[in-house]
Amino acid sequence: MTALQEVLFEDSNMVALKDLRLDPNNVRFRHITRNMSEAEMEEWLFNEEDVRVLIKQIMRDRRIQQPIYVIEDKQGKYIVKEGNRRTVALRRIQRGLLKGEIKGFEKDHFDLMPVHILKGTKHEINIFLGQIHVSGPKEWNAVNKGSLIYNLMDEFGDTLESVAEELGMTKGKVENYYKAFKATELYGKRYPNDVNSVLKFSYFAELYQSKVLKDWLGEDPTRLDYFLDLVANNKLLVTYKGVRSLAKIVASPTTIRAKAMRVLDSQDGDIEKAFQILDTKGITSKGLWGNISKLQKSLGRATYEEFAVALKDTSKTELLEETITTLVDIRKNIQNIQAQSVEA
Repeated sequence: MTALQEVLFEDSNMVALKDLRLDPNNVRFRHITRNMSEAEMEEWLFNEEDVRVLIKQIMRDRRIQQPIYVIEDKQGKYIVKEGNRRTVALRRIQRGLLKGEIKGFEKDHFDLMPVHILKGTKHEINIFLGQIHVSGPKEWNAVNKGSLIYNLMDEFGDTLESVAEELGMTKGKVENYYKAFKATELYGKRYPNDVNSVLKFSYFAELYQSKVLKDWLGEDPTRLDYFLDLVANNKLLVTYKGVRSLAKIVASPTTIRAKAMRVLDSQDGDIEKAFQILDTKGITSKGLWGNISKLQKSLGRATYEEFAVALKDTSKTELLEETITTLVDIRKNIQNIQAQSVEA
């Protein structure tokens, strides 16, 4: 236990599950301007997050594996700062037990939960959570990292240098996360009808990870508005692939870039159609590279629902592993040929 941890929370406490409250400041609800009820937050997390997998895991282990961190409110209840998905999973299990839909447990098996009660200031708690989940062993997804870094700098006035030092990150990486989440906030305000605006963070994370695109923005800051429009109009299609393709277009010779951008800006244009103008790799529509090109495009359009199929059908993951092995073998063969050419 670190010195900061000793200051921030007591030893493990047993708290009634019914006394846990979901955190309305959770990044997942950031784009929702109205106050959400407890039931609405729970339903949102259950539908949007992978809580079903957690339910199976908790039932298999008969307990939660990771601690839940909470703060005590004025009503003697506990707001969950870390572990909102686990809390939702536990509630669903508990209801299933009470209704007799889940067997193999006493009905009160999950009534009490071990928690750590955080005692520090809001700023200290944010730093503590960041040390665990941004640069620590239990890594958050990118949008949660971006949200925390943005809050530290925007709400508490922390500097780039102090956040980098506290979280054990490079200043460059902290700056990228901050700018990406700031752009996500701007997008949410610009397009309030997008109910999943926070999830668009991945577009902006890719934007600020690209030196080409950062330089492109630096030349004309209004290009960020253009990028927001591309995201809003689904012109970039799949996140990382679309933004990376845009970077290649921007880096192209002036004539080719202008032609590709005209295609992108046309009424029925998108990044795939624009990128076809480049053909920088000499990929044709036939043979091995044509097949790989088609596979890459198909994988780029994969949806969460398609990923979820693999949870119930192990043959899907086996097929994935076989495909990965085949592609790795192809790359090794090419590397071997390159090595032989150098030796010759």
